[in-house]
Amino acid sequence: MISKNIKILLPLLIIGILGISIYLMLTKQEFGNKGTKSQEILKVDTSKFPKFIYDIKKMILIPGGSFLMGNEKSNFSDERPTHLITVDSFYIDETPVTYADFKKYVEAGGAKSRYWEYETYNQPENPVTGIDWYQAVDYCNWRNAIEKNSANIYRLPTEAEFEYAARGGLEQKNYPWGDEFNPSFANFDNERGIMTGDWWRLAKVKDTPPNNYGLYGMSGNVWEWTNDWYDSTYYVKSPKNNPTGPEVGKTKVLRGGSWGSISPDYLRVTQRSYTTPGNYNYDVGFRCVKSAAGTILENPTINEKIPYQFYQYPDFTKEDNSLADVYSKEFVNKLSQFIADNYPNSIYFQTPIDGQKIITPQEMAQLIVDTTKEYNINPLFLTGIMASESGFGCCSFPRWYNNPMAYHWQNNLMKNGLPIYEADSSRNQKFKDLQSGFHEFAKGIKRDIYINAAKKDLDTFHLLYVGYRADEWMYTLARVYRDVLGVRLESHFPTKNVGQYIFTDWNNLAAVPSNTLSLNIVDKLVNWGYEVPKSKRSIDTIIIHSSYDALGTDPYSVDGVIEEYKMYGVSPHYLIDRTGSIFRLVNEQNIAYHAGGGKMPDGRININSFSIGIEIINTKTGSPNEVQYASLVKLVKSIKFRYEIKNILGHSEIAPERKTDPWNFDWKKFDEMLKN
Repeated sequence: MISKNIKILLPLLIIGILGISIYLMLTKQEFGNKGTKSQEILKVDTSKFPKFIYDIKKMILIPGGSFLMGNEKSNFSDERPTHLITVDSFYIDETPVTYADFKKYVEAGGAKSRYWEYETYNQPENPVTGIDWYQAVDYCNWRNAIEKNSANIYRLPTEAEFEYAARGGLEQKNYPWGDEFNPSFANFDNERGIMTGDWWRLAKVKDTPPNNYGLYGMSGNVWEWTNDWYDSTYYVKSPKNNPTGPEVGKTKVLRGGSWGSISPDYLRVTQRSYTTPGNYNYDVGFRCVKSAAGTILENPTINEKIPYQFYQYPDFTKEDNSLADVYSKEFVNKLSQFIADNYPNSIYFQTPIDGQKIITPQEMAQLIVDTTKEYNINPLFLTGIMASESGFGCCSFPRWYNNPMAYHWQNNLMKNGLPIYEADSSRNQKFKDLQSGFHEFAKGIKRDIYINAAKKDLDTFHLLYVGYRADEWMYTLARVYRDVLGVRLESHFPTKNVGQYIFTDWNNLAAVPSNTLSLNIVDKLVNWGYEVPKSKRSIDTIIIHSSYDALGTDPYSVDGVIEEYKMYGVSPHYLIDRTGSIFRLVNEQNIAYHAGGGKMPDGRININSFSIGIEIINTKTGSPNEVQYASLVKLVKSIKFRYEIKNILGHSEIAPERKTDPWNFDWKKFDEMLKN
């Protein structure tokens, strides 16, 4: 009975096992696509190809094969799903293109990279940066042109080729060297705003070890351009063989992470990023590839003198140069989209800093617009400054201190200590949050010295603002105006009144005579005797006072007078000493405690809230001298052009108990000088 049952069951068991085996074979690829089963890298016969090519730079043969692309466990949704991809054999540059490599292109007639003049960047063995996608493609095309009988086209790698090469033959590992992160294997921003470690900004391309394919710099140092358009959902629909990305798009894929990356998470071989093809940054470079097919020469003939039509950065040719309403909701949306497309790696979208929370591009755009509106500054100017100085917070030290404008910043001051909130000229400035930084920047840019320079062209303005010639600073600033609103702005266009692009109240500012703007105002900002208003002040009154040092040996001592202010917890906005020097003690938009509990002739009280206080140093028995009158008149004229001043009063007119304050002041003389 038992043996008969076995005879019946045995064939059924064999058939069942066979059926399961066939099913598993048929569904093996599907499991691989879902990331539940690893695929072996295919062995391709590449014996007919040389292992290396030595042309303008060394290239390494990468044997074709299959691999699981993406990371199912990633916190970034665009890395999912994991999917099986097959790529054909190809050659890829051993390192990113270096400044030494790019110099040959420049000497042949190609445009310089945007940071070519920066000595800390332009070192022969550093990866070249400041390259947009179009120029990277042009460099590849130039290599095609100068190589005799080249049957294969140099190009940028596809995203799939880059990840496949970066893995170095390792399956489903986080980094080119394995799963465990090693900070000595990649240049990234582990300094977090402090000058420590082996690298500052860029590392030499061979400072870190190669992966198993012999490729350097596949993780960290610079993001690298790929040929593919970016689509966050592309992995869902990607073809299995040699995917080349979507047919159309507005941003190109970047791979590899950079010296600006704040965490090893951004250095993983599956990490995807992007930017617009017309953008460039301090931490974006590239390398070339070519397919392994046909006849490949190990040492191809190169002729760098062959004529070639090089790519040139686009000119700004739009004739309609009218500026839109830069404070409108429509503009905020445009600015938000520009920021999102160009600077997804801005630190402010990735981590909190001091009192600054993580924000979105939309919130960043709104903050820029709200702050600049308070000071009648074009939001594109602040945006352009951030792009010029720190790649909009994608890299640099100042970004760690909520100072992506690098306002009141010099890298050489880091030797004096870390940045502080109330910095003097010996230290760098930091801010609690972006709003604080933006406010200080906006107030600073409305100084007379910048308004005067803005009556000329951008070239003149930038020499004053930057302190040296920096063509890339101007180009980056101008590119923001072009890309957001299509506005033409160049170093010498317009030839004068570039302030119309910087200040939205330029018509009023431009009317100020230049001699009223040539004020030598010395900042001696105090940390008492004022309060910061919750919104922009409406200023319509100037109050003039007299002061002297009653406690020291020199009644005209500036420091002595200021020390007395401190004793009483008061302060004017400005103080004019006996030499005519003007000292700024409190910024105009802050409420200085100078008017006491007085009352205006029109009945208003709380005078501090709508007035600016100016103190002249002279005693009760003396009078202001000629240079003090001259400085006072210049200062008042300057203030009158910034605000609609309706009242210029002495302290005695709002506080009768002050009697003759300002003491022995010649109002008739002052009024006559003010008219001239």
